[in-house]
Amino acid sequence: MYIVINGKINNFLFSLDDYLNRKSSLIRRFEDGIFIWGTSRLYSVEKPGTKVLLYLSRDEEKGFDGCIVLSGEIEETGELKEKYWPEGEWPYYIVIKVSVIPKSVLENKDPKRWKCVTREVLKEKFNFKPMPGIQKLDDKIGEEIEKILANIEKV
Repeated sequence: MYIVINGKINNFLFSLDDYLNRKSSLIRRFEDGIFIWGTSRLYSVEKPGTKVLLYLSRDEEKGFDGCIVLSGEIEETGELKEKYWPEGEWPYYIVIKVSVIPKSVLENKDPKRWKCVTREVLKEKFNFKPMPGIQKLDDKIGEEIEKILANIEKV
């Protein structure tokens, strides 16, 4: 099963920095290739083995229109003992074993330079509109989106 998790760009940039530089004690508890994401509560869908697509919502201040920037698989979930992300309260974390993050996302702090699966592609090709929170997604669509994300910079 695939799920799409919607999030904010500033929290993503924080988690991305931790993913790349392993600064926090939380991420150092896990092997390389792990991305930490937060939720306000855990549902039954965030279990080990669930495939995840991380969608970042529009941020007009940064000139970012929203897109899927990461795919992976949940390894575990847990409850935080202290605040981790700069924006909002996210008492639970999800440990994601990363499958794909486009090179442009890894190499640029400026989201306007990222190549990712845009809202337009999601709407036009898959008739899918990301909503706040967590959404289930058909496996065939999830696999297609993951393929596009993996090949986006080869185009």
